[in-house]
Amino acid sequence: MLRWIKRYKWWLIIGSVLMIIGLIIGGIHLEEQRQAEFKQEMIKQVKEHDQVWIDFLKSFDDNHKIKKITVDYDSVTHNPMGGIDFAGYVNDNKKLQFQANLDKMSEDGHDKYEASDDISNELDDFLSEDD
Repeated sequence: MLRWIKRYKWWLIIGSVLMIIGLIIGGIHLEEQRQAEFKQEMIKQVKEHDQVWIDFLKSFDDNHKIKKITVDYDSVTHNPMGGIDFAGYVNDNKKLQFQANLDKMSEDGHDKYEASDDISNELDDFLSEDD
């Protein structure tokens, strides 16, 4: 038995190292897959509750200049304070940018979504201009 262990010692070491590498790669793959599923769930939440943040963004538009709102779904991220952060632009003009946050609040056992926006200076000037 001892002779067998000496003969195949290097094969055991190589096999053990390969098994550890395989476990590490598998763990990394599972984590990436979990993060991709989480991002898809956040994108789904942004799409399902679009009227909340659209209404909030349009509250700045007294002159009804916003015709189209485009969301950059690649920018969707989880906010460390909770909620979902994302970016977009208005009227197909990428200079008219906004950053938005969608938060889930619970009141009396019911979920309620609230939005907050940060608009670029260009978008602020565009919305405040009179026709």
